[in-house]
Amino acid sequence: MPKIIIFVFATSRVKVRRAGEGDISVLMAFAEEFMHEAATREERLAILKSYLNDADYELWVAEVNGEMAGFIDLWIIHDFCHGGKLGYIQNLYVAPKHRRMGVGSKLLRKIVERARELRALEIHVVTEFNNESAIRLYKNMD
Repeated sequence: MPKIIIFVFATSRVKVRRAGEGDISVLMAFAEEFMHEAATREERLAILKSYLNDADYELWVAEVNGEMAGFIDLWIIHDFCHGGKLGYIQNLYVAPKHRRMGVGSKLLRKIVERARELRALEIHVVTEFNNESAIRLYKNMD
């Protein structure tokens, strides 16, 4: 009878930290995987470098055993209609080999935590209608 081996991945091995200048090369590779041909390398690099130091933008990365596994970003928008700050998640990406291991959930929890610390009234996120795994992830954050 064949053996069934089950691997259990502990999300405690996932470390989430703020992105920095030293992460740019991996972030650029992830961006190309995530949205192939959406922008040139030069366009992405200029935007990434300019916003890493923007007070209303945060970029967080996840590492698994010291290897970068994904990223998420948070924009803080000051909205006069709401009378306060709103959080926007523009991008959430997990490298294919690290998917279904809790990396996306850990990144998302960090953003929720940061939005609370920054006193954001709401967090908005956009994804494609057919991105069922992302929709499931966001719905499970209730």
